[in-house]
Amino acid sequence: MIKSFHPKVLKQSVHVAMLLALAVAMLLYSISRVLFFVFNRGFFAETSLSDLLYLMWGGLRFDLVAVLYTNLLFIALMVLPFRFRHHPAYRKAVKWVFIFFNALGLALNCIDFVYYRFTLRRTTGSVVREFGNEDWGGLAGSFLVDFWYIPAIWFALVLLLVWLYNRIKLEKSVRYNPWVYYPWHVVLLVLTVGLSIAAMRGGFRHSTRPITLSNAGEYVERPQEIYLVLNTPFSVIRTINKTSFKKLEYFPEKEVAQLYNPIHLPADSTVFKKKNVVVIILESFGKEAVGGYNQHLENGTYTGFTPFIDSLMQHSKVYWNSFANGRKSIDALPSVLTSIPSIQEPFVLTQYVSNDLPSLPRTLRNSGYHTSFFHGAPNGSMGFDAFMNLIGVEKYYGMTEYGNKEDFDGMWGIWDEEFLQFMAGKLKTFEEPFMTAVFTTSSHHPYKIPARYKGKFKKGPFEIFETIGYSDMALRKFFQTASQAPWFKNTLFVITADHSATYTYYPEYQTAWGNFAVPVLFYAPGDPSFKGIEKDRVVQQLDIMPTVLGYLGYDQPYFSFGKNMLNPQEGNFAISYQAGYQWTEGEYFLQFDGTNTVGLFNYQQDKLLKHNLKDSLPEVRVAMENKLKAFIQQYNNRMLENRLKAE
Repeated sequence: MIKSFHPKVLKQSVHVAMLLALAVAMLLYSISRVLFFVFNRGFFAETSLSDLLYLMWGGLRFDLVAVLYTNLLFIALMVLPFRFRHHPAYRKAVKWVFIFFNALGLALNCIDFVYYRFTLRRTTGSVVREFGNEDWGGLAGSFLVDFWYIPAIWFALVLLLVWLYNRIKLEKSVRYNPWVYYPWHVVLLVLTVGLSIAAMRGGFRHSTRPITLSNAGEYVERPQEIYLVLNTPFSVIRTINKTSFKKLEYFPEKEVAQLYNPIHLPADSTVFKKKNVVVIILESFGKEAVGGYNQHLENGTYTGFTPFIDSLMQHSKVYWNSFANGRKSIDALPSVLTSIPSIQEPFVLTQYVSNDLPSLPRTLRNSGYHTSFFHGAPNGSMGFDAFMNLIGVEKYYGMTEYGNKEDFDGMWGIWDEEFLQFMAGKLKTFEEPFMTAVFTTSSHHPYKIPARYKGKFKKGPFEIFETIGYSDMALRKFFQTASQAPWFKNTLFVITADHSATYTYYPEYQTAWGNFAVPVLFYAPGDPSFKGIEKDRVVQQLDIMPTVLGYLGYDQPYFSFGKNMLNPQEGNFAISYQAGYQWTEGEYFLQFDGTNTVGLFNYQQDKLLKHNLKDSLPEVRVAMENKLKAFIQQYNNRMLENRLKAE
């Protein structure tokens, strides 16, 4: 199509040249898939070479869809039934259209070489909305510095794309008869459009629905392998302005309420004790970092990186099997403060965020509490301030309210030490009772600590552990300051993380359940009887709201997708989503693709999930399936119908 820099070129007709160019794009997508696997090998430990080859075969179906979508303009320019397609200037323009859009698709794939480890999902169409309020220039600059090899790989792939494209040369037709040329090329145009539409839909039949992310499940044995089948451009295209919620009828209405009911009723003897509530959400504090949870590691010599949290565990109520309900920071706030999980996509980015939401701040505010939220990032970051307003928080404190940019870490927000002290000072001015929450920032990539603390904290196998040590110290200083205040002993503290760490070292924390393992502590300094470790109980972020209300003795019915941990009759489960639904109950961990169970494991005995029990324990599997289906049915139907109140 253009002058080649090598004498050996492929001389083809316009339509064959177009097909060869699309084949080049397909090849580059397959190479990207291999690189994605290599960069994230630890998350696919059980995927063998033969498995990978089969997954790549399945991935061609999704690559074809992505390549056709991203090359729509190129295809249109190539199949227009006019002779000017052979003009050198036109060919050059078509070449750069091809290179631009395919370079963009390759860039999306390359970004997920590293971004996948943060989310355990392919990037979707929600990413623009998720980071819509962030400093894109700063984020991009940090990415380019810390992961410089990713742009280098992308550039190499683009060079390969250009080199292969230049091997294709479009020859001008020797004979030209307009009575044959135009009708024939119109026929080819119609045929090309028809085949392209069918390929993008996934079939020819009118009953065929356009293939979506869930179709990748056809090729996998393990849920996380869906992301080896998919490519990022496909994931983005198929999820732009889309939601996956649909009405379900696994069970009749009365039966589903017996299996799982999100309506919570107070006990007859309940007395509402209006204690203060302080919820602390620590950035990326996976359980792996906390020594108190991991005394079995390194032959009992493991100490972790959080000496203060370790000490606080001795005076707190701790439910040993504790989990986040999502993998992103924006998943955490709905889970913790409204008891609503993110299923497939972050809840705050769905249309259902406009529903009449339950929330801990609104519930307590209606009972006379002052409510507030603290986040040291620039106001507007992650859309937290808008969400707080939505769920009934009266006062938002961000970088603007802090007022001293000298304490800005240069990327995400005010250093945790200074911001937590600022928060402690503000709490002294609040009238009791109050409910507040804080979301820390310092233990986030690029994992920086103040220069004065260089060499002061224990280093681990990854940079994040040093910043976790810093934030743990900042938390200790916050409690030292808060303990001198008159409100301190009349307060229930809840400490958790937004999600587990991006980087994990021990294999058990690289599993489907370990990816969601976070601490959850309830600490009441004025109530020494409220402590102890319960190793057989399962707690999740969704349970924070109902457990706080249960501890306070809230005396009205309320709605929550979680359970009151002080009432064992409400169950012993946790839910998450990672390439499918995950249901933890007691000692068992179930993976469900929406139709069938694909895995059942005793995660306490089989920490690496090597022994699938779905066929050997049918009674356990069916019982867990039914409870999970009931949860999904309640979740989807109530979201669709805006029924998120105690009825």
